[in-house]
Amino acid sequence: MNVDLIASRYARALMLSAGRDVRTAQRIARECALVNDHFRRGLGELMANPAFSQAERRAVLARLGDEHQFVEQTRRFLLLLADRARMPLFPDIFRLFRAELDRLMGRITVTVISSHPLPSDLIADYRRKIEEHYGHSALIRQEVDPELIGGVLIRVGNKLVDGTMDGSIRRFCDRLNLHL
Repeated sequence: MNVDLIASRYARALMLSAGRDVRTAQRIARECALVNDHFRRGLGELMANPAFSQAERRAVLARLGDEHQFVEQTRRFLLLLADRARMPLFPDIFRLFRAELDRLMGRITVTVISSHPLPSDLIADYRRKIEEHYGHSALIRQEVDPELIGGVLIRVGNKLVDGTMDGSIRRFCDRLNLHL
């Protein structure tokens, strides 16, 4: 089964456990961000290591929840992931949970990818145009990809707007039925 499909089901279930309450969901998101940080610093390897028993994995997650005073929904969710051997999916689940939270709050996340950092006034212009078009507050995340020749890629949800030189050349060749 597709990893994003599985992760999206868990992300939606976590959102439902918050009762679609923004404050509770924000608290869960902060707690999951902390777990995600630990995940990148070794928790992920521990959860995937067969040398650790199920009880030991549960104990690590329970201690993490106790130390940081996680709400009950976060605690139960982490233990559920451990019990079902889904902790390796945690980063994907967290990413999709944040997207659910953004939707709940009427925000959209936009990724702008360019060959070099863009000036803040251009980013502000992109934000304004995207907010006008979609009617939602936009969170702009800028990424730099030195492989791009020029232009930008803009990703809004699952839509991709290709304004790169490579994309322009590819579309031009397609119109002329040329295959490069």
